[in-house]
Amino acid sequence: ECYPDTRKISEILDNLVDNSTYDKRLRPKHGAEPVNIGISIHVTSVSAVSEINMDFTIDFYLRQTWNDPRLAFRHYLYGAFENKIDSLTVGIDYLQRLWKPDTFFPNEKKSYFHITTTHNSFLRIDPNGNVFTSQRTGKLLRSFLQSKLTVTATCNMKLQLFPMDSQICKLEIESYGYNVLDIVYYSINSGNSVSKSEFELPQFVLIDLQIASRNVVLSSGNYSRLTCSFLFKRNIGFYLIQVYLPSVLIVIISWISFWLNRDATPARVALSILTILTMTTLTATTNASMPKVSYVKSIDIFLGVSFVMVFSSLLEFAAVGYISKRIKVIERRRKIIHRQLPVSNYFYAMPSTTMNTIIPLYFGECQCPIPPPSPEEFPVEETHKEEYVILFCVIRPSQIDKYSRSIFPLIFLVFNIIYWLYYYSISGKELMDIDTDLM
Repeated sequence: ECYPDTRKISEILDNLVDNSTYDKRLRPKHGAEPVNIGISIHVTSVSAVSEINMDFTIDFYLRQTWNDPRLAFRHYLYGAFENKIDSLTVGIDYLQRLWKPDTFFPNEKKSYFHITTTHNSFLRIDPNGNVFTSQRTGKLLRSFLQSKLTVTATCNMKLQLFPMDSQICKLEIESYGYNVLDIVYYSINSGNSVSKSEFELPQFVLIDLQIASRNVVLSSGNYSRLTCSFLFKRNIGFYLIQVYLPSVLIVIISWISFWLNRDATPARVALSILTILTMTTLTATTNASMPKVSYVKSIDIFLGVSFVMVFSSLLEFAAVGYISKRIKVIERRRKIIHRQLPVSNYFYAMPSTTMNTIIPLYFGECQCPIPPPSPEEFPVEETHKEEYVILFCVIRPSQIDKYSRSIFPLIFLVFNIIYWLYYYSISGKELMDIDTDLM
């Protein structure tokens, strides 16, 4: 097998960048039609998707293709070298001597090229000066400028459905200085211009990748822009284990007070306060890892209702304690009245509202006057407030605890059914709508 002479290849490379025929400061076809820059992306990994910073970080190969007639070297191939060289692949040193598009990412926060063990970029040129994917002699030639980058780009997230949300994060590609009259970006091979390796994210699933081109109007002119859209679906498993399940258990623990004796005040108060503080800590910890948004998230609703359930158990104990205390006070007053009012087999008396005398209800063989009791010793009549409390206490404290054992779990169960059905249906519909818009 015959191999081309390396001296010939070196001569070709030197002639291509001869200063008399090549000026890297000028774009190809300067003054004529714009240069078409084909873009393809292969995503190797998504390092992070951050709600707090509203950004995402990806590692990918960026391939750019274009045609530069000044780099054509077919006329150098003759004799033994004809049809022997399909392409020339050069590294970063030679790349610095060539014109390259000033591609950048408008929505990036930070980015860098990989340089281990050397700068991860190379350029492949075909004999016609085409720096792009082309078909020649029945063989597919991969001629392109390829670089490996890590980019952290902004991602404006909508968190109303968090943690059952889907997010679209976009990576925008544009020329920094050349407008649409100089450079036009397009995606290579249409829908196959974006690909990805097999990888998994801890909190997300990458559902879809799409790329689209458009022109944007800026203060400095019109520019061609490619937008690569990443559709992420959040995994709820982490939040089920770390947030939802603990919240449910805390609410259930707060119901234990309904089975405790109503006279066990220290135990019931301690249990209620402990569950409230635990619920408050869980809510604060969850919100600490979230951005300070002005709207209510779905997880906020669940934590809020759980907190209300825990707090309501404390209010239930307060109501039971208050009613028990009022009953004891009224019963104590009745005992005092009964002790101060003598009752015999022959006399049944009731207080008179018109005079401080005891009117006998039964008249036997003798009638003896009974001196009226002093106002300090005997209350003439109970106030209307006490009568209201007596009527209110028809429901005994033990009955309140008994009803609470059923009502509280039933309310929380109904809430959970409505909550999960509603938000799962909404999140599924949102995912379908977003995916349809991308397609």
